[in-house]
Amino acid sequence: MVEIEFDHIIHYVKALNHFEFPGEYLKIQKGGAHEKLGTFNRLVPIDLKYIELIDIFDKGKMKHQSKTQEGKYSFATSIMENGYKQGFKKICFRTYDIHLLKSQFQERGLETVGPIKMTRYNQKGNVVEWQLLYVNNHEYDVMMPFFIQWNKDDETRSADLGDTSHTHLDIDMVEFKTHQRQTMVCRWQKWFDMKIIEENEKHTILHSPAQKVKFKISEGRQDMIDTLHLVDSTINAPVLIRTRGANYQFIPSYE
Repeated sequence: MVEIEFDHIIHYVKALNHFEFPGEYLKIQKGGAHEKLGTFNRLVPIDLKYIELIDIFDKGKMKHQSKTQEGKYSFATSIMENGYKQGFKKICFRTYDIHLLKSQFQERGLETVGPIKMTRYNQKGNVVEWQLLYVNNHEYDVMMPFFIQWNKDDETRSADLGDTSHTHLDIDMVEFKTHQRQTMVCRWQKWFDMKIIEENEKHTILHSPAQKVKFKISEGRQDMIDTLHLVDSTINAPVLIRTRGANYQFIPSYE
């Protein structure tokens, strides 16, 4: 399978323009607007991975786009379907051959939408371009990732970050809660070539083929992205921060 690796996680935050992360553990950068979706973002870069904070500037545009074939699988639609509750909404995997990835998913029996060409303007007024691929399966209703291919190579994107990246942080793990843990584990193994690295009666931890970020699937009453685990080289003890419906677990680098 084409290599995929974690790219970003989306956190819906109301009144985003006035939001600052508690304790200044994360410094938030300006982003841009998704004109078609009626949303805008601010970003927390962590190397080439990042946290994308999202808010809405036009609910009418969002509702209109959610009715389209392209829009019904988007993060914006997931915000609507969740009753506009704040918290983590989606994760995204990066690929370097989105067309081949689409073919491989279809060979595995998955329905796909895309690739869809997307653009936005960044804080410098430059156009940022990428392609998105969505995956659908009618028999599977837990959180599905989506997939991205950037129009720039990693070296250029890294240079564009300049000194805004949180070099003392690394994203270690994303934790999900679901009422159908075994189904989700089996599907992610089959669809995304993930491997089990830890399992007990309450949770399963998966590694993607790139082995850069882990995915913890825990038992829960409802399907949700619960916690983002980050390794922080500047702290000496674990710190858990819950803000705007999402958990951020900071872990010392020696643990």
